[in-house]
Amino acid sequence: MRLRTVSCTVALIAFCASITACENAPAKPPRTTGVQPVTQSGATRIVQGKTAGPGADLSNMDLSRENLSDLDLTGANFSGSTFNKAYLSRAILVNANFTGADVGGSNMYRANLTGANLTNASFLGVNGEEAIFTGATIVGTSFSYAHLLRAVFDEGALDKADFSGATMPDGSAWKP
Repeated sequence: MRLRTVSCTVALIAFCASITACENAPAKPPRTTGVQPVTQSGATRIVQGKTAGPGADLSNMDLSRENLSDLDLTGANFSGSTFNKAYLSRAILVNANFTGADVGGSNMYRANLTGANLTNASFLGVNGEEAIFTGATIVGTSFSYAHLLRAVFDEGALDKADFSGATMPDGSAWKP
């Protein structure tokens, strides 16, 4: 009987200690809701024999279905290139040149296009969810039927491009 009492006492003490440890556990950090940088600065990859990285010249190329996700393409030149159904998720495209490019149907989830030149480019049907377009030149750019939920644009920039049929950053449909 004494052995049983000792084992029950030990079990009870262990149980109480575990409850006390849980009560003193540090609080979980708050969940973030904004766009979080996840791509490592300087990340590169060889694409069609060229290094796709900061300052790359990938102009007038067919980059359809290429995977450029998670790359640092800061200042890259994509003018006149075709990206149909390419993968650009989380890519750093700061100050990149997309003049006249066709990016239609590509996945640009969380891509950072801060300061990019998108003049006369087509982003028809892109997934631009949580993408950053602050400071981007979007004159003559078509975002028709694009999914832009929680994307970030400069104040007043939405008057400079075609957003017909697009899902806007607030989740609403485009209303001219």
